[in-house]
Amino acid sequence: MEKSIQDAVHGIIKLNEPMLKIVDTPQFQRLRRIRQLGFANLVYPGANHTRFEHSLGVMHITKLLQKRLELDDEVVIAALIHDVGHTPFSHSSESLLERYAGIRHEDLKKIVHGELKDVLNDLGYNLRKLSDIVSGKKQSIVCGDIDADRMDY
Repeated sequence: MEKSIQDAVHGIIKLNEPMLKIVDTPQFQRLRRIRQLGFANLVYPGANHTRFEHSLGVMHITKLLQKRLELDDEVVIAALIHDVGHTPFSHSSESLLERYAGIRHEDLKKIVHGELKDVLNDLGYNLRKLSDIVSGKKQSIVCGDIDADRMDY
């Protein structure tokens, strides 16, 4: 089964069944309530896009790169979930998360839990490998100097 989402920037973004299972988790859906640009919308009223939209865009860009660079499906899934660890105020509160909890939003193996963790395990994805991709230890497509994350920003 495949579904399509109409995106304002990328047009139609297609999601296969594993992607849909991930997107339907509460942990991913909470990204709808986290603004991509933190407090910027207070000064720029049009800056209202969310981490949800951004995550779909990064996944879409990574899928386009996957065709050219012969990337594993895990890289695409890592792109999709790369921001699930963001706090409500995005990068504005990131230093607090690191200082008081000792974790970074990219450290998925410490952050991913509940239904999302179960779905990823059921789909056969290795959480440590996904975390390494998101943090840039494994691939630079999701986290690097020129990466899908920045291309969608």
